[in-house]
Amino acid sequence: MNGRIDDARRRHGGPWPSLVLSLAVAVLLPAAAPAAPCRAHSGPQQAALIELYTSEGCSSCPPADRWLAELAADPALSGQVVPLALHVDYWDHLGWRDRFAQSGFSARQRALTAAQGSTTVFTPQVMVNGRTALNWSRSPAFRQHIAAINARLAAADLTLEIIPTSGAWQVQIQGRLQPHLSAARAGVFVALYQNGLASPVTAGENAARQLRHERVTRALIGPLPVAAEGRFAHDHRFRLPAEAESRDLGVAAFVQDQTDGQVWQALALAACLE
Repeated sequence: MNGRIDDARRRHGGPWPSLVLSLAVAVLLPAAAPAAPCRAHSGPQQAALIELYTSEGCSSCPPADRWLAELAADPALSGQVVPLALHVDYWDHLGWRDRFAQSGFSARQRALTAAQGSTTVFTPQVMVNGRTALNWSRSPAFRQHIAAINARLAAADLTLEIIPTSGAWQVQIQGRLQPHLSAARAGVFVALYQNGLASPVTAGENAARQLRHERVTRALIGPLPVAAEGRFAHDHRFRLPAEAESRDLGVAAFVQDQTDGQVWQALALAACLE
């Protein structure tokens, strides 16, 4: 298989699903050394939200997974990109069940694709600020694309704070939209992501391969509302995966137009360790 699936053959719900997604694991992290509280603020320029839709069952996805990991580790792009890997579940019946896949991520991919006037979803698919980017593997062109986004003034302000508790993180999200934006169209999303993951795949297109993953989205909530005056403040408690260590975790937040899928600002915050 070539990793492409025609979404025209798949039924889904409304044009923009509400996401309240649970972790793929239900066991809480045992008592461990907690991370220190930490906070981050978005800057005056726009950051680029990069979403990679991927699957462990897709043979063309590992190169894209490595690409996203390299992007996230590039110090030159710190604060300029917010990379997230979202594992879809429509490959799960084709030989290998991806333990990181969630049906809500597949629904989000379909909704964003529909907002762009298309019915075809595929893996690996890269979206930058809600728009499919076909030039992601061509480094100069993609870097120019990111630089153009970063040159724009941000349409929203974001603040993230992590307050560690036993086996969980309490995350506080605050911000405001620029006055010209419609609060009624805006939605706030918050993700918990994990680095340093690996899977020994024993079946499917990647059989006998050891796959490594960075920036894997373990939970995504939203859209959370924005008040009529353009301000928002939300708290959410993320349970931590059982195998996770604080140094491998982080949170990301972004504000998105729920009508056309465009992202107005994004921000990431890794665990601040003492």
